[in-house]
Amino acid sequence: MKYTMVKQFSNGVIDNIFSFLFKWADCGKMFLEFLWSFIEIWIAFFMIFYNAFMYVYYLFLFFIDRGTETSAGMFRIRGMPGRTSSMPKFEVSRGPTSVPPQYGRQAAAGAAGAAAQTFTSLRASASAGIKKSPLRVFFTSLVDFFRFLARIAAAPFKKLVLLFDRGADLRRQREAEKDKSKSLIDEYIKEYEHKRR
Repeated sequence: MKYTMVKQFSNGVIDNIFSFLFKWADCGKMFLEFLWSFIEIWIAFFMIFYNAFMYVYYLFLFFIDRGTETSAGMFRIRGMPGRTSSMPKFEVSRGPTSVPPQYGRQAAAGAAGAAAQTFTSLRASASAGIKKSPLRVFFTSLVDFFRFLARIAAAPFKKLVLLFDRGADLRRQREAEKDKSKSLIDEYIKEYEHKRR
């Protein structure tokens, strides 16, 4: 028997030791890869919500930005927003008023008293009103309630539309003011040149 036959077993032992260590190193690498892939799974999961939130946020900023530019008409749902007009409140003061001497104090006091009586009688007759049937009162209150609900539901959309339209109105006003200022300056220059001649 030769020694080479015996030595192959010692070489096998050394090879098995190194392969054992390398297998453990490979197992550690695979475990680290498993942990990293597990972390990447959860990162990808949370990035779904992060990107969805950022999409909505930047979409909102985009609408605001487009609303302030000159091409904001593409977002306009209706034309110009309707301006609501309200009648100014008219009150007759009961305090003393300064009347010029040529009209006389008694005539002015009599006219003021007559006007105050007229307005108070109008107010009293309007408050008395016509008798309303309970059915009509019920239906009008029901209609008012549904109008209130519709106003609440449409309020955010109206605010967005008014925001865009308000930007367009401001731009138009600025352009009109610039045109007016240019025309005034031109008129002053023309007047000045005309006076010099």
